[in-house]
Amino acid sequence: MWKKAILETLLLIRMEKENHDIRARQEEGGANCCRKLEYQELTPCLKEITSVWEQMLAIQGDEAEGRGGELVDDGKPVPMNKLLDFVKKGVPRALRGQIWLFLMQQHQMSSTVPEGTCEGADYEDLLKQLTTHQHAILIDLGRTFPCHPYFAKALGPGQLELFNLLKAYSLLDPEVGYCQGLSFIVGLLLMHMEEISAFHVLKYMMYDLGLRKQFRPNMTALQIKLYQLTRLLHDHYKDVYEHFETHEISPTLYAAPWFLTLFASQFPLGFVARVFGE
Repeated sequence: MWKKAILETLLLIRMEKENHDIRARQEEGGANCCRKLEYQELTPCLKEITSVWEQMLAIQGDEAEGRGGELVDDGKPVPMNKLLDFVKKGVPRALRGQIWLFLMQQHQMSSTVPEGTCEGADYEDLLKQLTTHQHAILIDLGRTFPCHPYFAKALGPGQLELFNLLKAYSLLDPEVGYCQGLSFIVGLLLMHMEEISAFHVLKYMMYDLGLRKQFRPNMTALQIKLYQLTRLLHDHYKDVYEHFETHEISPTLYAAPWFLTLFASQFPLGFVARVFGE
């Protein structure tokens, strides 16, 4: 045990050094961005839809500086049905991270009673602390998107950001801590935005949208989702349901990873990115 503890400590020291080196080379972020977005789109976004998103993001920037516009009305949230219509028409890959942040802000503006809130500590302060989940997180780094160029290199920029964010969240939310599946959700966020932005979106998904319920120790929320899936199969795809029942295939065997990773561990990234957006 002591040998493993020493090796993990040495690894953490090395990771800390790599973190400092990477943050000192932030000007190389353009190359990293290209590697981050290296996946096949499900369907390319039409130019006119891309133009609408660009206008909306530009107007949001104008709002922050005190200037208004037609799509964003004097700091008021865009109607959710309008946003949903835009999302269904497509989200351009290059703007996906900015749009997710925009959608998060719009939802927070329009929600009078959020499902959950979490102030917590500052991200940089969390990074300075140690977590009891470091061993589990370290093990899962190499298992998370191992074929994606941004995460493929051991202790490369992608894996370091992944470790940082998972460590910070495990400290922020002691009840959930770290649970397998979270690394894929975090990984997809990191493909589309900077580390600190990904942390804020993760907090929003877990607390405001209630995603953390399925990661709590009793996993009751996950069991409810699996039951709901079973009922949907029974009601709408009876032949599939009966086939699974005949062969004693429960949804836990195939669908648990779908919900715990939001489909990110077993489906093409272009599809998963669309699921995240909607």
